[in-house]
Amino acid sequence: PAGEDQVRDWVGNGGRLLVMRALTGDPEGVPPEAETQAALAAFLAYYGERLCVHSQLYPGVREALDRLRADGYRLACVTNKPEALSRRLLGALNLDGHFPVVVGGDTLATRKPDAAPLAHAMAALGVSAAETLMVGDSRADVEAGRNAGTGVIGVPYGYSQGISIEDLVPDAVVSNLLELHALVSERARETGS
Repeated sequence: PAGEDQVRDWVGNGGRLLVMRALTGDPEGVPPEAETQAALAAFLAYYGERLCVHSQLYPGVREALDRLRADGYRLACVTNKPEALSRRLLGALNLDGHFPVVVGGDTLATRKPDAAPLAHAMAALGVSAAETLMVGDSRADVEAGRNAGTGVIGVPYGYSQGISIEDLVPDAVVSNLLELHALVSERARETGS
C-alpha cells in the first residue's frame, strides 16, 4: 500500500533495509528481527521469481558498456543486491559478458558504502584505486567510492532515496553513460593510461 513512488525512495541500500522500511513505513525504522527475517525471506523469494519483469536499461547504457568493453576497460558490478540475483539480472539483460566481476551485498561481510566491496572488485580486476572509477546513483555509491579512494561519477537517475546526486558532490555527473565513455576516454588520453 505504500505505492511505487514511496518504494522507489526506499530502494538502494539492499533488500533488508528495503523490507525494514516497508514494514515500518519509516526510512530509519527497525521492526522486530523475527518479522524482518520472515518478510525478507518472502521478499527475496518473490523478487527472485519476478527478477526481470519490468527491469530495463536506461538510455545509452548498452552502447556505453559496449564501447568501454571494446576499448579494453575492465568492468565490475558492485551492488547491494544479493550476488546470485545480480548475476541473474545481468544475464537477463544480456550484460553478463560485460562484467567479469560481480560483487553483491552478500559476497562479503560488509556492503556499500563500506570500501571492502570495491576493494574486492579492484583486486579481482587487478587495478588500483587510482585506476578505478565508481559510477553510481546513490549516497552508498558515492561514499563507497570515497571510502575506497576511487574517482566517483554520479548519474542523476536510479534509486537515490530522493537525494540529488549533485548534492552528494561526486567528481562529475553524467546524464547518460555515453558521456561516461567520452569522459573516461579523455582521461585516458590525458594520463596516457
